[in-house]
Amino acid sequence: MKSVRLLKNTFTLLSLAAVAGLSAPAFAQDKAAAKAEVTWKPIGEASGVVAMAAVGKNLFAITSAKKLQVCEPATNPVVWKEIDSGPGGNVVAMGVSDGKLFASTDARSAGRLALRDAVTTAATWQDQGHAWCLTGMAGATGKMYAIVDTKDVGAEPTIMVRDNAGVANANAGRGLDGIPWNGVDRRPPVGALAITSVGGKFYVATKEDALFVGDPTKPDVKWQQIGDAAGVTILAGAEGKLFAATKTGKLLMCQPK
Repeated sequence: MKSVRLLKNTFTLLSLAAVAGLSAPAFAQDKAAAKAEVTWKPIGEASGVVAMAAVGKNLFAITSAKKLQVCEPATNPVVWKEIDSGPGGNVVAMGVSDGKLFASTDARSAGRLALRDAVTTAATWQDQGHAWCLTGMAGATGKMYAIVDTKDVGAEPTIMVRDNAGVANANAGRGLDGIPWNGVDRRPPVGALAITSVGGKFYVATKEDALFVGDPTKPDVKWQQIGDAAGVTILAGAEGKLFAATKTGKLLMCQPK
């Protein structure tokens, strides 16, 4: 009996080893293929940057000092220029849609949404109503998509959308004023931190340092990991390029395939 049991245990161990030997290289190849699609290049500093958005050749950023800056990321080295103040409050996300810069503040700053012309000179920020718990925004024609994260224990981020034009809430009770944000019954990848759109695609960086691509404008959105986003907490995109700010204050750029 002991010899039979020993034989069975040996067979089991050999089987597990064979499975591990087959699956590990396959997993490594899949991960390597994903990494190969994205190569981040350091292009400058992003110290103090809390939100970014890109329009054409310009990259805009709002800092923790509530200042609006702009740079041309094609220059080397990148030089930030202060052009205006932010919309007030603690800005947590920026996006671009229909030639406008959008910025949202956190709940401690009453969770407001503001917009201004996407120009490199001073311009007036216009209040657009509530925008609670946003962590990232990505524009599409006539719309703004956002990752909403309440940060409640056990809760995962979700995606909401807002039309740029339309009828504001008739009842602004509880501070729900402005054009309403609507759930689209779609979720970003688990642990989503930031979102942006470029070239008709939406990109998401996660807490697990992964970069995903997908299309939340469609109900059957499938998120695909295309590479790493180590330390990335902020995303922006324009003209086929992605820009990222890291938690250590570095500015990165890549051109996804």
